[in-house]
Amino acid sequence: MKQVLVLGSEGYLGSVLVPHLNKLNYKIVGVDICLFEKNNKNSKNVKIIKKDYSKLKRNFFKKFDYIIDLINISNDPASEIDQNFTKKINYHDKTLMHKKIQNLKNIKLYIYMSSCSVYGFNKKIINEKTLPRPISLYSKLCLKYEKYLKKHSMIDYTILRLGTLYGWSKRMRYDIAINKIIRDMVFNKKVEVLGGGQLRFFCYNKFACKIIEKVLKEKVKFINKVLNIGIFNTNIINLTKKIINITKLKNINLVHEKYNIDNRSYEVSLTSVKKIFKNFNFEKYVKNSIIDTFKAIKKDRSPFNRKKVTLNIYKDYLNK
Repeated sequence: MKQVLVLGSEGYLGSVLVPHLNKLNYKIVGVDICLFEKNNKNSKNVKIIKKDYSKLKRNFFKKFDYIIDLINISNDPASEIDQNFTKKINYHDKTLMHKKIQNLKNIKLYIYMSSCSVYGFNKKIINEKTLPRPISLYSKLCLKYEKYLKKHSMIDYTILRLGTLYGWSKRMRYDIAINKIIRDMVFNKKVEVLGGGQLRFFCYNKFACKIIEKVLKEKVKFINKVLNIGIFNTNIINLTKKIINITKLKNINLVHEKYNIDNRSYEVSLTSVKKIFKNFNFEKYVKNSIIDTFKAIKKDRSPFNRKKVTLNIYKDYLNK
């Protein structure tokens, strides 16, 4: 049984990924400081360790076949609260950790979850060869660590640049576009859109898990590759209308403020993911993923819990 280490296992994506991998006959160890609480349960093939990943010793890594690195302060406002703290978590600690795993022959692949936000603002359709233009501190650090891996890594790696995630998770987030739009439609009957013309690349969290599964199973195809991961592009105003149409919600008050405080805008080519998943019906999958997210959010008993906004969690943590 292959052993997988998931760094950041209790976060938004990790809380979906660990159960997904557990069904695929992997032995999983998750490491997380549990700022978002402990969302995965220990079981026969799953062990969750509450610990700062920067404190892990070299010997700890010697039993794993694969490492999936999900750790990042990935929300732009949260990353700006304390820039030195963000630089430590998102870059400095990563380079120190990577030095510990260099030359470990047991590690078959290191997967780093980066972001399509490294592209910043671009009027042309983006692919993996497009020159990144990061705007935020978060995206600049993602790109900086990508460059570090390309220059220094002596073990095989794969870099996955995720589009904006959405979907239900035990560690739910309502500070990301689709989740927030659906929540506000369901519970407020009102959606506020700022700007709306900015283009985004979106990735269902379960699709991200499918990609990771594919990389683990067919690693030779993905060694030392950078891949943009998502399932559709749209701008925010059209996204809102699309969700209303798919969910068939009635009497939604759409408030459109045309000013825009977010300078990022990019459209990403689906060529790479379509090569990975041939004959996959992306249009149908997009519709079903939004319906599934909508159904799950409707059942949320605390949709406005402040802990479901990443910024609040880091504010509380840093204030301590």
